[in-house]
Amino acid sequence: MDPFISCPYEPAHRVPQSRIQAHIVKCQTKHPELSPCPYNATHRLPKTEMKNHVLACPSRKEIFPDDKPPKVVANITAPKFLRQRDYLLESDHNNEMWD
Repeated sequence: MDPFISCPYEPAHRVPQSRIQAHIVKCQTKHPELSPCPYNATHRLPKTEMKNHVLACPSRKEIFPDDKPPKVVANITAPKFLRQRDYLLESDHNNEMWD
């Protein structure tokens, strides 16, 4: 069974959760003063309350499970300088030595 939720524009409008996005599109033409949340488009709030909502939005945890970025661990090594005489055979007379 699909739970009913209230429209953010008109709390008297009770809509099945699966249909709320379509309902919001219809309702927003009559009430354009609410802004959508960047984490969940069904969250509509006045611009003055949006900053507090974004910090505590429950949908934010679904997108960013951890507030901290993942730690990257790597060993960085410099490449070893390789001279021509190290990889050319001295007995090969067709190759010249330049270093």
